[in-house]
Amino acid sequence: MTAEEISNIIKGELDSESSFFNPHDVDLETSLIIPIRQTYSDSLDRKIKYQLWTVLEETPDGTGYKIFYHESENAFGLGIKSENNELVCLGIYGPFLNTLACM
Repeated sequence: MTAEEISNIIKGELDSESSFFNPHDVDLETSLIIPIRQTYSDSLDRKIKYQLWTVLEETPDGTGYKIFYHESENAFGLGIKSENNELVCLGIYGPFLNTLACM
């Protein structure tokens, strides 16, 4: 899968749900990023690593939530950066808009 294909999945969801309520008021214009593959650790066992596509950074300084795309699950999930700058997978929530609502 490519970054462009993942961006198109997100765009398709956003285009089809014009009435979506953004409960955390995340500015999608600035928070959505070009998808980039990064290594995330499992939240329960940090030795388990995943290669996931980060697609959203809640805050410019990287301290907020991240939304990632999990290719093999064909689903989006939430992540955070730990106190030692390690990306941590918090869970998989399904479609992009559902994941955004779970922040």
